Amino acid sequence: MLKTLDQAMAVVMCAAMVTSGCATAGATRIASMPSAPQGSAGRAVLVEYLQKLPPGAAVRIDRGKGRSVRGTLMKATGESLYVQPRTRIPEGIVEIPIDDVLRVTPDTQSGNNIGRAIGAGAAAGAGATLAIFLILIAVVGD
Repeated sequence: MLKTLDQAMAVVMCAAMVTSGCATAGATRIASMPSAPQGSAGRAVLVEYLQKLPPGAAVRIDRGKGRSVRGTLMKATGESLYVQPRTRIPEGIVEIPIDDVLRVTPDTQSGNNIGRAIGAGAAAGAGATLAIFLILIAVVGD
């Protein structure tokens, strides 16, 4: 009877390990301002959105003139954004007029998130497989 209970418990534990989801699958997503609507109402919405972002937030700003800027939001006013660009060589704070902003997205990428997710998944899979084999060996060994 005790051996049957041990085997049942081992099967339940193996099933629980196999069916559990990956920890990175439930990552939170941060909404972005898709694009700056046309007109004064759209500009007001964009300014309100930007002023709600906390100073020090990592952002990506797509501009109408020139290329996009990634960096740290220092300050947002009704007329301009002040951003510390994230570049290889340090630069000064850049002022970007609100009229030049097309889209602002919180930038949560740290470069190689896909590689980290693959590595975490591979390590979790290897650990779960090893645990299952060890449990099965312990059950069969009794």
